[in-house]
Amino acid sequence: MHKIHRWAARCVAATSLILALPASAYMQFTYTSQAMPLTSYFIEAEPVDFSGYSLPAPSFSISFIAQELDLGRSASRAYAATNLQFSLISPEFEYIDYPLLLDPSSYGRINLGLDGSVESWDLALQMTELITPETDLLLHGLKDHHVNVASHSDYGDQAMLRFHAVTWHRQWIQAAQLELTFSDLEHRGTWTVENIALPEPGLAGLFMSGLAVLVWARRSSRRLPGKKKYV
Repeated sequence: MHKIHRWAARCVAATSLILALPASAYMQFTYTSQAMPLTSYFIEAEPVDFSGYSLPAPSFSISFIAQELDLGRSASRAYAATNLQFSLISPEFEYIDYPLLLDPSSYGRINLGLDGSVESWDLALQMTELITPETDLLLHGLKDHHVNVASHSDYGDQAMLRFHAVTWHRQWIQAAQLELTFSDLEHRGTWTVENIALPEPGLAGLFMSGLAVLVWARRSSRRLPGKKKYV
């Protein structure tokens, strides 16, 4: 029982020390667009009159994490986005019902003002349908989903969905290619910026390695032959 208590105390102490290690400061940026109405509709690259269509206006959200800059010492106030996360917000209609794979050519750049707020940005994402164990590979190839999203502080927001319609006639048949574009060039969305502190993985790993060596050395010393224990 005493051994269990001692090891529990050691684990608590080790956890406390790890949490007390210096942390890297990161900032999470999240952009949420306004609702974007349908602005173009193409069938096989030919524009069609969509005035009779009543499609819900979706919006989108893009977020990423970047390491915090010391704005007091650094002349640069620009952030490059990595590991972009995207979601299309369409509560009334499911425009995307499949997981998306972000193309490596996607990018994001933002610039902060003196007060730390986002002054300008340029976001461009290209995505295709991600193949998962649940993916129907036949329909995946026939539909050929593509999603392109762009947001610019000067030019507004746009989301383009391109895919092939399919029909069933004793088998799945690829029909015409459809392209829907939703955009809002007049209004801008909103930014939220959050500070996130993450423990330094290098220091945490070094600490745990040292702790493991100490435990191993203590156990080894107890096993040395000829060592007598007096009460």
